[in-house]
Amino acid sequence: MSKHQDEQDELKKEEYEEPPFEDFLFEEEEEDPVQEEQKKKRRRFIIRSIAIGISLLLIVNVLSIWLNVFSLDSLKLLRGTEQYSEDEMVQESMESVVLIQNQQSRGTGFVVHSDGLIISNDHVVDGAGPLAVTLPSGEQYVATILDSDEELDLALLEIDANDLPYLSLSEREADREERILVIGNPLLQQQIVNEGTVLEQTEGFEVLRISAPIYGGHSGSPVLTEDGEVMGVVYARTVPGLFENEPSRGLAVPIEKVKERFGGQLNR
Repeated sequence: MSKHQDEQDELKKEEYEEPPFEDFLFEEEEEDPVQEEQKKKRRRFIIRSIAIGISLLLIVNVLSIWLNVFSLDSLKLLRGTEQYSEDEMVQESMESVVLIQNQQSRGTGFVVHSDGLIISNDHVVDGAGPLAVTLPSGEQYVATILDSDEELDLALLEIDANDLPYLSLSEREADREERILVIGNPLLQQQIVNEGTVLEQTEGFEVLRISAPIYGGHSGSPVLTEDGEVMGVVYARTVPGLFENEPSRGLAVPIEKVKERFGGQLNR
């Protein structure tokens, strides 16, 4: 074999020789410090954005509560209450109106016996958890449900207290267009007084319609005569249709029905 032929064979061998395995491995590149810092900034930005979002949701919830408290209706009720600040009968009556709360509801009730008997609505006391009663003085008690009537939406409660101021139940029926007062705890407020008139008492004396504005929290409020006697227990309000011009009206259980249902238990 000639020297020239040997050189050609050697060139071909080098031309087709496979590269070593190590040539296919990539060296791990070191992370660029600038890129690493940018990633950290992005993570911090995302975490900060989530925290800000949660904070905004909490602020919106708090603002919604305060807007409810200081809504136009609330301010109107507060102004209406102020005019009775020097009315002796109203101030004495307010001492018997209590706040009733459990885990699912918030409403009103009123003391009808010095030994701690209280009247309210069945739907106010129907819920989970202990039933808390707060007196105007700030004293709190856990109430026991002595009796209730879902159909009439009435409830009779008792707290372990004595010598409480109480409201007297009227001995007569309501007169049409008679002026009345409602004392209750509407719209997260307490001891609110608003006035109205008796519009009608339906046949069978089952519903007393009044013009006084009624809001959430008013349930269980006493409807009072000008003499401070209870002639009804607020339980709801009407909701006019979308295209009706009729205003909302308060609905109350007439005092005759209250005495008929709980009379025996009230006469201690």
